[in-house]
Amino acid sequence: MIRTRRWAFLLAALVGAALVVLACGGGDFDPVSKVDSVRMFGVRSDKPYARPGDTVTFETMVTDARRDRPRPLTVYWIPFTCINPQDDLYYLCFLPGEGGAGATTALGQIPRNVDLGQVLPKGNTYSITLPQDMIVPRSGTRPYGLAIVFNIACAGQVRIADRAGDNPQQVPIQCTDENGTALPPSDYVIGINRVYAYDSVTNTNPVVSAVRLDGGVVDMEAGVTLPRCTTRKLDDCPPVAFDVDVPESSWEENASENQVVHEQIWVAYYSDQGKFKDDARLLYDTRSGKVDESRVEYRAPKDPGEGNIWMVVHDNRTGAAFITFPLHIQ
Repeated sequence: MIRTRRWAFLLAALVGAALVVLACGGGDFDPVSKVDSVRMFGVRSDKPYARPGDTVTFETMVTDARRDRPRPLTVYWIPFTCINPQDDLYYLCFLPGEGGAGATTALGQIPRNVDLGQVLPKGNTYSITLPQDMIVPRSGTRPYGLAIVFNIACAGQVRIADRAGDNPQQVPIQCTDENGTALPPSDYVIGINRVYAYDSVTNTNPVVSAVRLDGGVVDMEAGVTLPRCTTRKLDDCPPVAFDVDVPESSWEENASENQVVHEQIWVAYYSDQGKFKDDARLLYDTRSGKVDESRVEYRAPKDPGEGNIWMVVHDNRTGAAFITFPLHIQ
């Protein structure tokens, strides 16, 4: 049984992870694990903690689970890196002159309300080179630098809009139709992606050694085949249990803390078929290490069909590992 303290850590981590995306589809009462719209499950960098001058490559895992797709989905990147915005506030990146390097001003001067799709970089990967002088003194902690890169998975046109209302945290990236009308949240996801730079502190992405189904190892190519649910209520179907093996070597010491602790590591689950009992489970606690019980129950849907399962293993220092495999319901 995961203790209350572990769930408190997990809740804090999930809230932090939720700030990575500014919009996603699905009804207000649907579980996070249910996928029925454009979804960007995460963006990871090959160097979650980097050095000044490093080239850092971002990779995103996305899908388009909309039933109707009048416009294709494309991942766009905003090609200006925001360096050290004041107080690390991402929304200041779009305000000219608000406490950042030259990239901040460039973001603030992108033309408004025009289709940028022809000039923006596209694709699931994007690389930047960090400035040599990005590390700056910080109050109460060791010096570091912060680079923020924005992207959007959008089934339409991408525009930078004028800010509406008094919400200072608004990211003015829009996904619109051909007439400039904003599309619904089911058609886009905005990403806010951070890379930290230190002189000596390092971090690597967690490693997944295996995905397990009822204890057996899942073949990532073949995926999982399960019988459909035949009971009246889906919750009455017998569940299967998924789990993820992450070696202890991925549980790195969090050297940025003033006390000796390690990273927190958790896994988030998603599927376009069936139902997970929990959206996420803790794998490693910051102090006690590997969690004894980290399995999550899954119930197949009532109808046969083809689908997918996605998993993202996170650490609490922007590291991530992506997992995806096919799901066959008979």
